[in-house]
Amino acid sequence: MDKVAVNYEKMYYGFPVILVSFYDVNGLPNVTTISSSYTLKDMVVLGFSSKGYAINQIKEVHDFVINVPDRSMMDAISYCGANSGHELSKFDNLNLTHVKSQSVNAPIIRECPIAIECTLTDVIERDQFKGITNILAQIKGRYVAQDYLNDEGGLQSSEFDNVLYIGDGRKKSFRYLQ
Repeated sequence: MDKVAVNYEKMYYGFPVILVSFYDVNGLPNVTTISSSYTLKDMVVLGFSSKGYAINQIKEVHDFVINVPDRSMMDAISYCGANSGHELSKFDNLNLTHVKSQSVNAPIIRECPIAIECTLTDVIERDQFKGITNILAQIKGRYVAQDYLNDEGGLQSSEFDNVLYIGDGRKKSFRYLQ
C-alpha cells in the first residue's frame, strides 16, 4: 500500500469517546467530552487541552469518573464537547442523571453503560507540548450495565455500541462499533 506524507495538526485514528464527570470546586456536577485515553490495569491516562475548564477543575478536586457512552448519547457527546461547564450546567441542560459514585467524590452518569471511578495521581505538562495536559489516575472502581455482561460476568463485546472519534484537525468524524 503506497503512502503519502501528510501534515495534519493532529491525527485521531479511532479513539473511544468518553464523558468525564466530576464535582467542581463548588461541589456542582460537571462533565466534558474527550477522546484521548487509555488504561492499563488500575492506571488510566487522559489527555486534555490545558485551557479547558474541566482539566483545571480536576487538577483541584482530583476525583472524576470516566463514563463510556453509546451511540444513543450523540447529542450529549456533542453538547458536552462544545460547551463549557464554567458557563452553564450541562447536566441540567441535557437532562442527564448524575448519581454519587461509590469509591470517589465524583458523579456517575446513569445513562452511560460503563463507569470507571478514578483519582488523580499525576499531572504532566511539558514545554515541548504546550497547550496539552496529560493526567495519570488510579482506577478505584469499575461498573458495567448488566446488559453488557455475559452469564459468567465477563464483558459481552457484541453489546457494545461505543462511539469512536476520528479526525485530522480540520474535520472530526464519529464511527460506531455496531
